Amino acid sequence: MKHYFVIGSNTSKSLSPTIFNYWFKKHSINAKYSFVEVDKSSLHKVLLKKINEKNVAGFNITTPFKKDVLKHLDTRNIHSKKIGAVNCVKVDKKIRGINTDWIGYLKSIRGLKINKSKKILILGYGGAAQAIFYGLLSSGYKNVDVFNRSKKIINVDGYKAYTKKYSSIDKHLNKAGLIINTTPTNPLNKKQKKDVGEGVVVSDIVYTPKQTVFLKSFKKNKKIYGISMLVEQAILSFRFWFGFNPTLDDLLIKKLNLKIK
Repeated sequence: MKHYFVIGSNTSKSLSPTIFNYWFKKHSINAKYSFVEVDKSSLHKVLLKKINEKNVAGFNITTPFKKDVLKHLDTRNIHSKKIGAVNCVKVDKKIRGINTDWIGYLKSIRGLKINKSKKILILGYGGAAQAIFYGLLSSGYKNVDVFNRSKKIINVDGYKAYTKKYSSIDKHLNKAGLIINTTPTNPLNKKQKKDVGEGVVVSDIVYTPKQTVFLKSFKKNKKIYGISMLVEQAILSFRFWFGFNPTLDDLLIKKLNLKIK
């Protein structure tokens, strides 16, 4: 039996084992998917041990280790190189990494008709935010601003800039077409939340709970829930490992007990 897993902090709460084990059973694949919980100090030791286990065939990496995993890879695809982060690895003769977050997020918003001249605001700038920024940029969204508590450099696919302070976000909120929260909280203060117009789409990549602290703040706005990105990037991970797309059916959606759209 082949083994797959998700590694990161707080992975015991991940829905990835539910998703992948359902697909393994659905498609008669002799494999098992589990979780591995690590902290910064134990990551490399644990990962090296897991990679060398004979039955391990692949894994996903979640927050906050999507950059740390790079040192363990033999190769990675062009998109993950441009993003500077990896969230999916295939273990074979070579250890190959890709990033499925960027296109997973794009697929989660594919039904939206966001004016490309409108601003898109990304809150937070970790590994997932880098992938989302890359995806938006590659899809023709040029008016994307990133806000973060500490100043970080944005260096994605030849684009170089710095993240902005949250204190400067006020003038952008009502002009935005989409606001994407990639943090575990709501970084907007009370006044800033009120400045977000009802026509602005709000999105959160955190999927548990479905109604995050951030999304709860906007009762009248259209919402994109974090489960959408999780499932879309999982489909792409599955395809990387097995060469075909898994079935996303009503039973799986019911199992997740969350609305996909």
